[in-house]
Amino acid sequence: MNRFEPRIEVAVARVRAEVSRLHKQLVRGGLTSWTSGVVSGRVPGAELFVVKPGGLDHSELAPDNMVLVDLDGVVVEGTPGSERRATRGVVVHARLYRHSEAIGGIAHTHSPYATAFALRGEPVPVLTTTVADEFGGPVPVIPYTSPDDDIAALLAQTLDAQPSRAVLLERHGLYTVGAGPRDAVRAAVLAEDAARAVHLARAGGAEIPPLDAPDVETIRARRLAADARDTARSAEPLGAAGLPTNRPGTARTSGETGSWTTPGSKITPDNDVRITE
Repeated sequence: MNRFEPRIEVAVARVRAEVSRLHKQLVRGGLTSWTSGVVSGRVPGAELFVVKPGGLDHSELAPDNMVLVDLDGVVVEGTPGSERRATRGVVVHARLYRHSEAIGGIAHTHSPYATAFALRGEPVPVLTTTVADEFGGPVPVIPYTSPDDDIAALLAQTLDAQPSRAVLLERHGLYTVGAGPRDAVRAAVLAEDAARAVHLARAGGAEIPPLDAPDVETIRARRLAADARDTARSAEPLGAAGLPTNRPGTARTSGETGSWTTPGSKITPDNDVRITE
């Protein structure tokens, strides 16, 4: 017997499949090994999310042994995978999902270069336009604390305070959030790439100053404007040929800065980027 109405059952099945697949992407991308690394995904339309079980190697993960939990981190009994315990740290994921409905996916990794920055208690600086574009500023670092609920509260506070959707946990690893689980994993991959690039540049003796704050804001504003245009196009009505119509509409607001979930002051996206020497 199904526990939920059909649309929720379908949504759960889709998230199970995606979260299972993305754990294998973590391994292929060199972001994790053995049983470390966690991806979770919110179930649309329900106060539920899917997370990996504890103690299983990534090669053993499959949709049916993913664990379905509620937003208090409690396993939903009678569902596939409920005979296993959810991964350690499930409380952190649950708290972040309760904190913001904009969070649809979370990734937690111990990827080597990002973790090296976490070990030093050092943010990943904005040396590249990619970091400015994706994170809107440095990838911050917060102190490791306990219990997990305190970690989650500090993560939520940090995410609200600045644009980056990636946060380093000192002496531990990296947390990233996204609109969905795939988006969160993408952020984890790019944060690791950024940390690796900084490490390699420093190893070569290069002294590269961070981008100036106005340049970072301009680069990020262009990204937000492009995202808004893409969203607007996808929402346009389809014509008879299944293509967007040319019917005029109201331009969407874009080019804002603030936290990754909370817009702030508006920046004109057509400003030229000034790269200082």
